[in-house]
Order: sequence, then C-alpha cells, then structure tokens
Amino acid sequence: MKRKRVLFVGSFKDTSKKGGVGGQMFASKTIVKALSTEVEWTLIDTTAESNLKRRFIARLFNAMKRLLTFSYYLIFYKFDNILIFVADGWSFWEKGLMSLMAKIFTKSKVILAPRSGFIINDIKKIGFLSRFIRYTLTKVDNVVCQSQVWKNLFLGISNGDPKRFVIIENFLDFDEYSLISSFKKNQNEPVNILFLAWVTRSKGIFELLEASRLLAQGNLEFKVTIAGNGDDFEEAKQYIEKFDIKKYIKMEGWVLGDQKMNLLAESDIFVLPTHFEGYPNSLVEAMATGKACIATNVGSIPDIIQDNENGFLVEAKDSHQLYEKLNILISNPLIRKKFSENAMVQIEKNNSINAGLGKFKHLLNIK
Repeated sequence: MKRKRVLFVGSFKDTSKKGGVGGQMFASKTIVKALSTEVEWTLIDTTAESNLKRRFIARLFNAMKRLLTFSYYLIFYKFDNILIFVADGWSFWEKGLMSLMAKIFTKSKVILAPRSGFIINDIKKIGFLSRFIRYTLTKVDNVVCQSQVWKNLFLGISNGDPKRFVIIENFLDFDEYSLISSFKKNQNEPVNILFLAWVTRSKGIFELLEASRLLAQGNLEFKVTIAGNGDDFEEAKQYIEKFDIKKYIKMEGWVLGDQKMNLLAESDIFVLPTHFEGYPNSLVEAMATGKACIATNVGSIPDIIQDNENGFLVEAKDSHQLYEKLNILISNPLIRKKFSENAMVQIEKNNSINAGLGKFKHLLNIK
C-alpha cells in the first residue's frame, strides 16, 4: 500500500526547555509515531522557546526561517495532505500564511488545527489579525476543532460548510493516567486540592485564593497545592501572607513528569478557575486520574464537564461560587466518588489515544 505523503507543521521536540511535554507536543509526536507505517512524514518543528514574551526580532527571525523551509517543500515536493497546528497571535500570522500559501501553490488538502484558547481574544479584537483569522478559516480544506464549542465559533465567523469543521478532542495516554486513580492515601489526611496551571490572574489564581480564605474561616480540613509559575506568582504569595492562610496553601512552582503525577495521585479535588480556555489538557489529565473537578464555564470546558455529573462548573471570576462548590466537595466524599468515576468514563471514551488517532486517520484519508 502506498503511503500518504504529509507535510506536518507542529511541535516535535522531546520536551520543552523546562522539561515538560505540552498538549500540542504530545499530540504531534503521537500522531507521527502511530501513523508512521501509513504516512511518509515531512516535519517542520515550531516549538516555542518559551510561553513567556519573547523579543520581536527573535520571533521574526525564527518565523522567516520556517517560512523559507515551508516554501522549499511546497516547490520541490508533492504532498497529499498538509497538516498545520496553530496557536494564537504571532503563531496564527505565521501558520495562517503557510496555510494560504499551500492553498494557492499546491493541490494538497490543507488542514488547519487551532490549539489555543487565546484565539478567541484575537477574533474578538477589531483589527487585521481578526480579519486574517476569519479569512484563513474560509480558505483551508478542513479546520480541526477541539470541541463543539470551538466548531460553533469557527463556523459562525467563517460561514463555511459545516462538513469542513471536524471535532477532534485533545488526547492522552489514558492507561497511564488511570493507574493513578488506584492510589490510596491516608483517610485521616486533609482533603487535597490541586491547581495545576500558570499562576496568572487570567487562570483564576486569585479567585482560588479568595475561596481558600473563605474555606479557612469555616475550619475545614483542606490543603491547596499551587503547581505552576507565572507573572502573578509573587502577588499570589503576598495575598497568602496578607490573609495569613499559609497553613492551607503550598506554592510548588513548576512541576513536571513524576512530580506532577505524584501530585495528581495525592489530590482529591482539581480546580481550574480560568477566565478563558481552549481545551485544557490539565483538566483532561485530572479527570483521567479520577479527580473530582471544578472548572469555569468557558471555552471547551462545558464540553468536557457536565455540571453535577462528572464535575462542577462555576462562572469565571466568581470566587464565592467557587468557595461553595469546594465546600460541597470537601464535605462530601460520595460526590467526589461519583464525579471521579464518571470523569474517567468520559475521558476514556473521548480523549484516549485510539479515539484521537481514529479521527485523524479519517481526516488524512488513511484506510
């Protein structure tokens, strides 16, 4: 059987500079490895050096190198499919341009896969980038959407054929994560709450701290672990000092690999009070490990959590509502158990590697 030839623009490094493996990196490498017998891959790596702000000149230089490489492949090679993973901002300018070049100069099927919740901010802004995103979405052959929410958004701003917009949820190694659910901690220990995200205002760190302050007033037995770093790390520490809640909260900083898995194993509740989101891998990981989860009703999260069935949904920026839901879960182990079991069923069905690969094979027309 003749293998499909696919030009794939994605993230293929072993780890990021901090040693982590992000959702795009895991998906890119998993797709390439799993479909290597059916696909002849040509890869262009676009792994960001950091999620923090980088100098304009450095960004531009790296983007120009990749565009030149991309142009070379378009001129001298023929591909059945061109698959492009894209984030927001500068990433969309670069990958959107690649997508349009491929449509103009080749007969390849062009598949664009947006993978950042921040894209919604770019779309809402009135300006060139917003118009460029809308235009690009109308020109490519397929748009990979991380959930129904994103499909509705992209379809609404591009007025395209619904069949061009394909839902493929983020996926993970479910078997690896589900093993953690069997971890048994001492029942006399406080209920452990885990926040695993950037420590920034937009991820809801201060809503969590305010909810923790309210919980502390009720003399509940709980511990909050904040695993991450970011622009508001020091301000968060100052908040903890100001309201004297140090005994309840531990600031871990970045956690990766085994350290992250150990924190997931030891946790009872996972919290993601983010203000906006794409398709949060941390939430999927937590649900795969059987954590009772609370997250905000933004982005794709309502497609992942069915309120009061496999987790709780709260409104963004509402610390009191977050406090109320945390109070319920801390006080009710049976509800935590119900959410845990239902969450694992959901993730195995929609977010396992086999589920994701099957959809990508269909999209790439691999029999």
